[in-house]
Amino acid sequence: MQIKLKLFSSLMEYLPDNAEGNTLELSLSGTTNCHALIDQYKIPRDVVQVVMVNGEYVPPEQRETPLTSGDTVSIWPSIQGG
Repeated sequence: MQIKLKLFSSLMEYLPDNAEGNTLELSLSGTTNCHALIDQYKIPRDVVQVVMVNGEYVPPEQRETPLTSGDTVSIWPSIQGG
């Protein structure tokens, strides 16, 4: 299964060295979901604010839904200001 993972802002630090910019192309065997990707790259779930699959918002209670080959998963952190 081919998945594209995009991390934004401070989450980019969790990408491995072979990522191109903020994007990582993944070739996975079996199935996966958004929470599994977040956990696999050791991103603390409490800093994840917005998750989108193919441009559509995925609420936290639906982040265990299996992904499909060709999906693009985009993840943003909580925004803090001051």
